[in-house]
Amino acid sequence: MSPESESDEDVDAEEAESDEEESGRELEYERYLAREEVVDHLESFLEGFDDGETVTISFGDETVEFDAPPHMQFEVEYEEHGDQRELEFELEWRVQDEDFEIGAE
Repeated sequence: MSPESESDEDVDAEEAESDEEESGRELEYERYLAREEVVDHLESFLEGFDDGETVTISFGDETVEFDAPPHMQFEVEYEEHGDQRELEFELEWRVQDEDFEIGAE
């Protein structure tokens, strides 16, 4: 494979990723808060999430609502960079619009 075709493939992969990102929706909230405020946000989220209720998150004038899924991928990431620490929790799941059944009569 020539170097030119490799770079063309890299460009195509980057374009595909960029197209994927453009077709989705992503909102992010980042603010420096007191620990108590962080705990309040997490507890509020977990209350609805634990009960399997519809969870509502507001980002300024944007609102996201979703039903808590019964199963999901859970990721925790911790990083250290000099004197900075970062802890991220990520939940990921797929939305199924229809039930799927296979049966015979």
